[in-house]
Amino acid sequence: MRPAPSAPPENLGDFLHVAWDPRPAEACQDLARRRFVAAVGGLVVTLLVWGGYYAWTRRAGDSWQGTGQWEVTGVVLGFSLALVVVRLVIWRLAVRHRRRVGEGEVLTASWPGIQIAGRYWDWDRFAAAGGAGRAATAAGGAGRTATDDVTAREDEVSLPESAAAPAGEAVVATVRGTRGRGDRYVVVTPDGPWECEVDDLGVTPAALDQALRLYSRGRCRVDFSGIGH
Repeated sequence: MRPAPSAPPENLGDFLHVAWDPRPAEACQDLARRRFVAAVGGLVVTLLVWGGYYAWTRRAGDSWQGTGQWEVTGVVLGFSLALVVVRLVIWRLAVRHRRRVGEGEVLTASWPGIQIAGRYWDWDRFAAAGGAGRAATAAGGAGRTATDDVTAREDEVSLPESAAAPAGEAVVATVRGTRGRGDRYVVVTPDGPWECEVDDLGVTPAALDQALRLYSRGRCRVDFSGIGH
């Protein structure tokens, strides 16, 4: 029988470097912009068609009074205008999301500890904060994140029950995307909760989970229950 593989030596020069990946956010922003432009174009075409039809009926001596044409026109134009407003809101949200995605490295895991968005904690402190803050975060929302940079948010986050962590263990929770937002990570750090969308990091959830388990010696893991794809 082959001996069981042992854990690699704790080389202090060994790190996991995770960088931002802005490509998904940029693609979402570009798609939202194209849809907004298409909605504006649709509104312009609608105005031209109904304006031309109205001018033609006036020239022919007909009247729209009593025929219900004004009601139909109002409904069609109202729908086109509402679509423009909705597409504009979605586009602005996509732009705001892209601005929250930074450049360069955002997460570094090593044998001594973990660094997120420029702040470092050893594994004991990080795991203790994750276990102690899980219940409070699930009950009261994420509040402000650990940093005030492009990832800062004040949205309330309801964490899944499967993300509960025992004492001395940190769980990187995943929350399913809603209202146009993608699935995201929520991490309870000693300085407060920090979050980002799953697709904004240049690493897969499975690879991140394996690396965190390895470097933390089982004190940190990723909960996959909130990932929808």
